[in-house]
Amino acid sequence: ILGVAVNNRGDSSVGAVAAINSFFGRKEIPLGAYKGNTVGTNETPVFDNLANDTQCFGHRSCSRSDVPSAVELYRSLLVTRRSPDVVIVSIGHLNNLQDLLKSDPDSASDLDGVALVKRSVSHAVIMGGNYPEGREHNFHARGSAESAAFVVEAWPTPIVFSGFEIGARIFTGPTLAGREKGNPVARAYSLHSSRPLERGRPSWDQTAVLAAVRGPDCFWNVSNPGRNRVETDGSNHWMNDANGRHVYLIERDLPEIVAAEIEGLMVGDADLA
Repeated sequence: ILGVAVNNRGDSSVGAVAAINSFFGRKEIPLGAYKGNTVGTNETPVFDNLANDTQCFGHRSCSRSDVPSAVELYRSLLVTRRSPDVVIVSIGHLNNLQDLLKSDPDSASDLDGVALVKRSVSHAVIMGGNYPEGREHNFHARGSAESAAFVVEAWPTPIVFSGFEIGARIFTGPTLAGREKGNPVARAYSLHSSRPLERGRPSWDQTAVLAAVRGPDCFWNVSNPGRNRVETDGSNHWMNDANGRHVYLIERDLPEIVAAEIEGLMVGDADLA
């Protein structure tokens, strides 16, 4: 993992990520943050709880002001890669990736954002949209439609989309019950939703991460190539195109099988992960 760029505007969101990284033995991962105020939420009860419990999770206390901007982080990391071998996974709004694509040459690189991505990134995996068409949160909520439309259209490398329909049938959380004190993921699950952990909740973001790290064929089939179009209201429409750079995940393995894999990774025990 080269870095984590937070796309939320809650000040303690960065500290919450630091807590999770620390729990999984990855304190060294560089962090960056969205510095704007137009996309995402500043609601912080879950963020605050994780970020402030430095004694339990062993992380350094930090907020958005303590880390570089997401664009600075992306550019500083991508410039070190001389071949397209980086996979970028997005599990939220696309504001940071929009800002990266629009970035100008700087002291880190004489390439603009599009050229830098094209040189250093193999592909992106994006949790967003509904396939073959629909309207999903990451593409429309809290001012994100503009950035979603721009990134999906302008991204210069292939994109794998993990849609709403994929994570909606994969319920995770039951294995985390009783671990809320020491596991930041379990605590976030418990604080975020009114649903009891024993019932679980849909696993939209984890599917994108799994597809990014292990390849989309680890649990899913992929569509034929095409083009995903995002409208100004955040709705998306799939268009088949043999020359297109986009594909989307299609359910293959039973949701229960995928859920068991995700549960083991989130628990973090060596015998399960």
